[in-house]
Amino acid sequence: MSISDDEIVKDYFEAYEKLKERGIKLTSYLYKADIRISEYLDKLNELSQKEKLTKQEIQQAGKLLEQIVVLVFKGLKGVQSIKSFQSAGPQYDLLVSGHDFEWQEVSDALYLKRNQRDIVIEAKATKAPLPHKQFARLCSIMEDNLIYAGLGIFVTLNGATGFPKRNSKERQRKVSDCRLQQIIFHARTNKIIIVLDKEDLFELSKNGTLIELLIRKIKDLSELSGLPTASVENWQEDVDLPPHLQSLYESNS
Repeated sequence: MSISDDEIVKDYFEAYEKLKERGIKLTSYLYKADIRISEYLDKLNELSQKEKLTKQEIQQAGKLLEQIVVLVFKGLKGVQSIKSFQSAGPQYDLLVSGHDFEWQEVSDALYLKRNQRDIVIEAKATKAPLPHKQFARLCSIMEDNLIYAGLGIFVTLNGATGFPKRNSKERQRKVSDCRLQQIIFHARTNKIIIVLDKEDLFELSKNGTLIELLIRKIKDLSELSGLPTASVENWQEDVDLPPHLQSLYESNS
């Protein structure tokens, strides 16, 4: 006896309600890590540790980073299209999109609007942090050309200028360069651009980690904590309070 489409849809929503009742988060199932990611990351790390790279090694690093990007983002549930673009005009590396209910779950988890659910990704394999000019260029592309892209992601080796430095315990009080551009662009368009660095990439060899990391970076754009993004592996409770309040939170009575 065959099951009708209506019955399948009904079963889906009933299962979804049961997941919510049990407190099971779908985000942990929305990213399946490719087993090859670690191998490519090790090769990239070996190159990035060298003080000086030959022209051939620079090209190899760029190619490896692009390969890692494809392996990572094809692991998102619901991806139906991954397109690479290179043109004389606006240039961007990958445009990732989908249309089914799985992609809807991914989009909802990443706070993307219903009509802006495409993701555009640029890979930058340079040793220097991403400069303001490159960041501003993607802002322009997302605003003028990619009207259905709600999320832009720079995948870099060493982050972008103006962002809180990794491992820094000092809270950043001033914003500048790419970080300032990120904030202004989001305020004006409600679109999001975030930056991943090499340390972020090394977390993406486990299922679910990409979604968790992206959510944390997106939330920080609204909260502006002034601190670097915490590691997915080491992250515990999301509590960020001044000392006189932190002690109250941690005490049992």
